[in-house]
Amino acid sequence: MAGLIERSISVSIALPHILPILIAEFLKLNPNVHISQYLASSTGMKKQLENVEVDLCISMSPIYGDDIEWMPLLEEEIFLSVPPSHHLAKQKSIALQEAANEAFISRTSGYGFRDVTDKYCREAGFEPYTPIELEEAGAILRLVEMGMGVSFTPQLSLLRQSMQKPFRFQSPIRIANERLG
Repeated sequence: MAGLIERSISVSIALPHILPILIAEFLKLNPNVHISQYLASSTGMKKQLENVEVDLCISMSPIYGDDIEWMPLLEEEIFLSVPPSHHLAKQKSIALQEAANEAFISRTSGYGFRDVTDKYCREAGFEPYTPIELEEAGAILRLVEMGMGVSFTPQLSLLRQSMQKPFRFQSPIRIANERLG
């Protein structure tokens, strides 16, 4: 990382609220490093890397390209989050088909996480009805809390204080096992 020599690092990430969790130890060891964070989809991250606009990216799915090296940092389980008053909220887990008629609040197309979760819905036998698409994960969680729909939520996102009730569905999804074309 060229930026480290200059004591600065630029990072592009799809879920910015998890950045503190991922870099806390690094910052303890390198307290004088300046970090600049940018929000981007996987497609945007690839362009940023190719144009040398950022030093590194933290993505939910692999990014492929010339001179781009991708490696998994962690495996993360995905949950289906519903509001506390939702008819599924009392269950510990569900078959994903049970959510087939729900309104999903999702990331916009182009985010690897959205591609993965849409694929799992299709594998469960339905195309998700997604009337609300947002780029900011925190806003998605707030809308779920407000009862506006349900959403897939990565485990690290659940570390934040929230009111929605997440639960496992059969065949827990692990993002690191997915390879997107």
